[in-house]
Amino acid sequence: HIIFSKLMRIQPLIFKVLHLRIMDYRREPPRLADYVFSLQDKMQVDQEGAHQKCHAEHTPEEEIDHTGAKTKSVPSDKQERLNQSIKKGKVKSIDLPIQSSLCRQLGQDLLNSYIENEGKMIMQDKLEKERNDAKNAVEEYVYDFRDKLGTVYEKFITPEDLGKLSAVLEDTENWLYEEGEDQPKQVYVDKLQELKKYGQPIQMKYMEHEERPKALNDLGKKIQLVMKVIEAYRNKDERYDHLDPAEMEKVEKYISDAMSWLNSKMNAQNKLSLTQDPVVKVSEIVAKSKELDNFCNPIIYKPKPKVEVAEDKAKANSEHNGPMDRQSGTETKPDTTKDNSQHAKSSGEMEVD
Repeated sequence: HIIFSKLMRIQPLIFKVLHLRIMDYRREPPRLADYVFSLQDKMQVDQEGAHQKCHAEHTPEEEIDHTGAKTKSVPSDKQERLNQSIKKGKVKSIDLPIQSSLCRQLGQDLLNSYIENEGKMIMQDKLEKERNDAKNAVEEYVYDFRDKLGTVYEKFITPEDLGKLSAVLEDTENWLYEEGEDQPKQVYVDKLQELKKYGQPIQMKYMEHEERPKALNDLGKKIQLVMKVIEAYRNKDERYDHLDPAEMEKVEKYISDAMSWLNSKMNAQNKLSLTQDPVVKVSEIVAKSKELDNFCNPIIYKPKPKVEVAEDKAKANSEHNGPMDRQSGTETKPDTTKDNSQHAKSSGEMEVD
């Protein structure tokens, strides 16, 4: 009764396990072929292991007779040859073929064509560089002149001209980045010359204003220097008493005209504004200064003639004093013969003693 009650308790569990196994077999039933193949592989592995073990126990030179005793086996000739061939090894020599091939060389015609193409490319690069330089020159002139119009050139241009020139510079700048982006070299050269027609007068006024004071000062100093020489000549200065009076009159007249020219130009220039063209240019003042040097310097700096009177007197004195020196020389000359005889006599007496 107790056993039956326990079986009744575990019966649901047993049925459940059996049910799960049945479901597993339904999903993937066991294949008999797989089981057979696995058994064959296992048997083959076992046979190979037994064969290797037996081969390890018996050496190749030993055999087992029918009585069970081990005897040495004699190798055959074929086996010996095989062993010798395995030990020695085989050497096979093969000829290595060597082929020579010359480097490829270009033909003269093809080489000349390459050289010609290279020259053309160099020329194209040169032309392109010149074109870019011309374009950059226009752009640089626009930026530089526009900057100076607001600083150093501002005093030398009227407001009306300033507005016109600023508009021209702005139009040129826009043209460079639009239609003038890729133009031939000559187009840029012409554009630069057109801009300089507007800018050079202003630049010239500025340069004249800066350099004119120095040129006028140099000319004034030279005129004053010549006037001092004329004044010293009038005062009978011994440094200029050898100068020709007629030539000095020419110098006085020239200096007077130069002074009048300088004063008139300076007065006229002072009346003009900075925006007007100068009355006298720096080049004219420099030319006037050189003309003064060429005319006056050879006259006022003429060297004095050499004085020969003093030399003649010295020569005459030397000739007059010559005979006296000769007489005094004969009178004062000692009598060497007499002294020598006395010296010989005294020496002779000493020898006698």
